[in-house]
Amino acid sequence: MKWLYRNEKGFTLVELMIVIVILGILTGIAIPSYMALRNRARVAAAKAELMNIATVLWIFEADNEGYPDGTFAELATALEAPPAYMDLVPLKDDWGTLYTYKPQGAVLAPGLYSEYMIYSCGPDMKDDGGAVGTDDIVVINGQLQ
Repeated sequence: MKWLYRNEKGFTLVELMIVIVILGILTGIAIPSYMALRNRARVAAAKAELMNIATVLWIFEADNEGYPDGTFAELATALEAPPAYMDLVPLKDDWGTLYTYKPQGAVLAPGLYSEYMIYSCGPDMKDDGGAVGTDDIVVINGQLQ
């Protein structure tokens, strides 16, 4: 009977294995939740940046009676040049892909268009051309699609 009342301190191998299994289960639950939350935050950030750029484009259009021609990099340069409509135009989304700008509609004057589309490739980082039904984050003429 003396062996039932040992005064040894510490954990048994079984107790340690149970703790490790519990920690593994908790980690398996927490990581997917964290990744989904992180992805939603990136989508929200891309939407906010695109809407900020759309607001600046609206002011540009009011001053110049049209939207500029060119790529997104050329658009950023035009918006940052005096008079500076925006101090620093973000060129990439949170996934590291470049934003895309496409002037559209009627040509109002040389280099000025009546409509535009700007978009991010979204979480899959594949350029779907801003197509509806894809994960692209699209703003057309100031409206989030």
